[in-house]
Amino acid sequence: MKICTLSSGSKGNCTYVESGDQAVLIDQGLSLRELEKRAAGVGLDLGKVRLIAVTHEHTDHIKGVQAFCDKYGVKAFISPISCAAAYQKYAITSVLETSAFDLGTAVGDMYITPFRVHHDAAYTVGFQIEDGKKTLCTATDLGYVTAAAGKRMSRADAVLLESNHDKQMLQNGKYPYSLKVRIAGKEGHLSNDDAADVGVKLVQAGVKRIILAHLSQDNNTPATAYNTVVSAMTAAHITQGRDVKVDVAFQFEPSLLTEIV
Repeated sequence: MKICTLSSGSKGNCTYVESGDQAVLIDQGLSLRELEKRAAGVGLDLGKVRLIAVTHEHTDHIKGVQAFCDKYGVKAFISPISCAAAYQKYAITSVLETSAFDLGTAVGDMYITPFRVHHDAAYTVGFQIEDGKKTLCTATDLGYVTAAAGKRMSRADAVLLESNHDKQMLQNGKYPYSLKVRIAGKEGHLSNDDAADVGVKLVQAGVKRIILAHLSQDNNTPATAYNTVVSAMTAAHITQGRDVKVDVAFQFEPSLLTEIV
């Protein structure tokens, strides 16, 4: 299984996951033109994509879903609740009909299973993707990690994990008080400190790769997120590069397509 983060943050989210000759997108919050530009820049074949798995209905996750479905002839795997709650402007009509969304669906040799996370949307999920060899979990919009979600992620080889904000930067920043409360709340976004605590537990459970995602442009920096998480791991006697590989997903720069090992 291979992964490429094409965009991660409040201005658009999209992650490409490939196994064999088929691929899926996790969310598509970019314009189609921008997605195709970034994919071409790192050598991705979007023709391999067979499905878009959508975490929730917020614009930065669904803005470009229907445009991609129209051009590439694929369906969106999305909760009926999320689908109904989406703004009409970004309505998704190409939906994979399933008898029970939460039971998951297969794409080639990948099986995609949603799991609930807490966020201020109508219905938000993370995804577990298995291909018989490796397991990836994505959890990029959540106020806290429940025991059930943590257990799911702890069984993965790699986790795309939110590390949205530095608590001090958020507290001292320009956002209105109500927005600060929303972001820091249990239905908001994980802080760097939260991601560090979760990350330590995941590595202790056997996770070998963590990609820090959905970083705030105003209340975080890649270096701050990375250093917070790696410092907590170091204090727990976990060595970056030996026990775990920690990466950061960027808003405006795609990653390379890399193997999950």
